[in-house]
Amino acid sequence: MKWFIPREHGAWAMLIVPYLLGMFSSKVTWLHLLFFVGIFAFYFASAPLLTFVRQPKLKNVVIPSFVIYISIGLIFTLPILYKMPKIAIIGLFIFPFFVLNIYFAKQKKERLFINDLMAITGLSFLVMIAYYIGVGLIDEKVIILMGINIIFFTASVFHVKTLIREKGNSNFLFASNIFHGLSILLFLMLGYPFVAIVFLVSSLKAWFMPKTKRHKPMQIGLIEIANSLVFVITMAIFY
Repeated sequence: MKWFIPREHGAWAMLIVPYLLGMFSSKVTWLHLLFFVGIFAFYFASAPLLTFVRQPKLKNVVIPSFVIYISIGLIFTLPILYKMPKIAIIGLFIFPFFVLNIYFAKQKKERLFINDLMAITGLSFLVMIAYYIGVGLIDEKVIILMGINIIFFTASVFHVKTLIREKGNSNFLFASNIFHGLSILLFLMLGYPFVAIVFLVSSLKAWFMPKTKRHKPMQIGLIEIANSLVFVITMAIFY
């Protein structure tokens, strides 16, 4: 049997970071770990599913791993969903964004910025799920945190694309620089100086990292991982 493992490591961060944000901003419990194992299994199931969407002829190859991943996901999430059924309602908001990701995969347009934005928005609901597991409610605090997560990863996508797929595109670079600058201003105006500082660090990276130099994907990935760690730690301490 062939195991299908998601290759988009940036998407791993988009999955892990929002969950950690929601968990650390609430009351951490053992249920968080169990539910995360289930979510991670569901994410792994997306690899064989998207492979089938791109290449339907591989149906018999992808089914075994897909069934195993889904089964593991259900084993770890269903008991918690039974205990906290409202999580399923939050999860429904993720579904339309996932459908759009499948559509773009079918059209072989997965690298479009809008597809990344759909994935970011959908996975950001994990902030809300993890927060609800910890405190049993949805309030203004978690909605703001979810918005911060969306803006953070949107800025990250802007930056990464200026170094790879949109390299040399002056209009895209200008849009990236403006977005980073406005994100800092937004959080200063909202009264979140610690968030503004985190976004300032990200912006300095985006503004001053050489755009003409050829960067290896591994180098870019490691920098983004470090940036995500700073983001999570800062939010866990101050938010």
